[in-house]
Amino acid sequence: MPPISADAIVAKARRANPELVAGWLRRRAKTGAARAGFMVSRIDEEGRRYVEVTHNDDVALPPGAEAELRQDNPRLAALQATYDALDLPSAVHTQWRQGFLKKNLSLAWFRGDNAYVWQFRQLGHAARIRMYLAMLDVQERDKLGLFDKLTEDGLFGAFTFEFGQRPSVSRDLLDSINEINYLDDQMGLSSIQGLRVLDIGAGYGRLAHRMSTAFPDLAAYDCVDAVATSTFLCEYYTRFRELPDTVRVVPLNEHEKLGERYDVAVNIHSFSEASHEAVCWWLDRIAERDIPWLLIVPNTPDELRSTELDGSMKAFRQDVLDRGYELVDDRPIHQSDELRELIDLHDRFYLFRKKA
Repeated sequence: MPPISADAIVAKARRANPELVAGWLRRRAKTGAARAGFMVSRIDEEGRRYVEVTHNDDVALPPGAEAELRQDNPRLAALQATYDALDLPSAVHTQWRQGFLKKNLSLAWFRGDNAYVWQFRQLGHAARIRMYLAMLDVQERDKLGLFDKLTEDGLFGAFTFEFGQRPSVSRDLLDSINEINYLDDQMGLSSIQGLRVLDIGAGYGRLAHRMSTAFPDLAAYDCVDAVATSTFLCEYYTRFRELPDTVRVVPLNEHEKLGERYDVAVNIHSFSEASHEAVCWWLDRIAERDIPWLLIVPNTPDELRSTELDGSMKAFRQDVLDRGYELVDDRPIHQSDELRELIDLHDRFYLFRKKA
């Protein structure tokens, strides 16, 4: 009698008891993984936050938000069609393509853990303690007292953390307070009369919201982004937050309407998600306006690098220098070596100044 194959045994067992076979297969898989040095376990709802696009729905969406923040919104469709037709290097995406957005963004919950800002996925399973340590570090350097001026309401899916009697904090809030204080420390941001800011890759308008609240007398804050979805969300968010008329959202196809003069240009986590050609195109727009200061915060911890279609990266620090800028400061966004290890955040500030 010929031996019975494993497939035949499994087939017979499945007919007799499907659950028994499923359990056997799971045990076999876990045993094989363990022998290879991996431990397999079922992920719980809490664990899903660390690996998936998620949001905090403890705070309900504002009235009308869900109806407006949808993929078939006519304004979004019009922006997308316009951007797709542009013959500009900045309009050719290497990371922020439609497939990436569909996978990494829930439109109505755009302040959750998604393409715009990693929260749980960045901080890992010790998110609460890591957020607490990051907060203490930023608070220690908050010479402008922004913790008393800026608040977090958790709207649009933002994950918030409460520590004792302190007000709620979020990644959005901490990043913004840190960036504003850094610029003030380096270039006297708060003392500039008629402050004018150009935000390239402004996303949903995070920094525009925070800076215009911190400095209600600023003369201009222009948001521009090469991603149609970002422009759409930025238009909505700046309107929802009732930001002053000095805050503008300039569509990419109208980039020539950007101001002729700014005191500082900022690019937070955007150039490193674009092609080298796109970065250089934006740098030309900055250089032709002789903007005195340029702040770049990349996603790459060791150097300024682009993202190309084939997945490779190209350094672009020299391209900034070639346009008449000098690097005046380069430091981690969190100063303590021990802290960076504990919270696993290694972003850096790169501050450039136009040569006289």
